[in-house]
Amino acid sequence: MEISLVTYNIHRAIGFDRKYRLDRIIDICREIDADIVALQEVDFQVPRSHRQDLAHLIGDALGMHYKLGLNVKLKQGHYGNATFSRFPITDSENLNITWGIKKKRGCLVTTIDLPKSTMALFNFHLGLAGMEQVRQKKKIVESESLRSLAHMPVVLLGDTNDRSSKLTAAFSDSGFKDTCVGTARTFPAYAPLLRLDRIFVSDQWSVKEHRVVRNSLTRVASDHLPVYARLTLNPK
Repeated sequence: MEISLVTYNIHRAIGFDRKYRLDRIIDICREIDADIVALQEVDFQVPRSHRQDLAHLIGDALGMHYKLGLNVKLKQGHYGNATFSRFPITDSENLNITWGIKKKRGCLVTTIDLPKSTMALFNFHLGLAGMEQVRQKKKIVESESLRSLAHMPVVLLGDTNDRSSKLTAAFSDSGFKDTCVGTARTFPAYAPLLRLDRIFVSDQWSVKEHRVVRNSLTRVASDHLPVYARLTLNPK
C-alpha cells in the first residue's frame, strides 16, 4: 500500500506579505493532494486570523477527517497542531511535550485506519532551544503513546526547529529514519537556508519520494515551505 503525506507550518495562514490568507493554504494543500496533511501553528478563534476555526475550515474545504491539538493559550484564542486525513481517524491524543518553563508545546497523536493497515502519526512542533528539542524528542519516543502504538507503522513529522540537524541522528538512534537524503531547506520560505521541517518513519515503511514544495504560492503563503513524502508499506 502507498500513501502520501505533507507536513507544513502554516504560520497562522499569515504570509510573507503579512496578510492573513487562509485560501492560499487551502489551495496549496489541495494542489499537493496528499492523503494525510499535518499542519502546525493552526489558530483557533484568534483575532489575527479573524477568530476563525482554521482546522474546521481547512478540513471542510479539503473534505478530510481532522483532529486539532491546541497547545498555546493566547489572550484570545489558542493555536496548535492539526492533522487531516482522507482515511478515518480512529483515535487521537494531544501529548504534552512542554519542557520546563518554556512555551507550551504539543505532539498530536492520531491513529489512522488505512485500507490495508492501521498507522500512527505523531504531528509535533518542537521548541527553539537545542536542549529543549532533545528533551521533547525523548518525551515523544519514550511516551506511553508510542509504546502502545509501536506495533503499527509509525510516522513522526513536523517542525523540529532544529538548525543543527542533530535530531536526525537522535531519531535514527530510536529506530526512525529521515525520509530526506541530502539537503531540503524549508525556512525561510522565500529564500530557504535551514531544514526545519522533517518526516521520520519506522522500518515498516519504504520511502519512494521526498520533496520540498517550492513555487510562487508556497514562497509567500507562510514562513515555512511544505514537505511531501510518498511511502509504501513493506511486506510483513
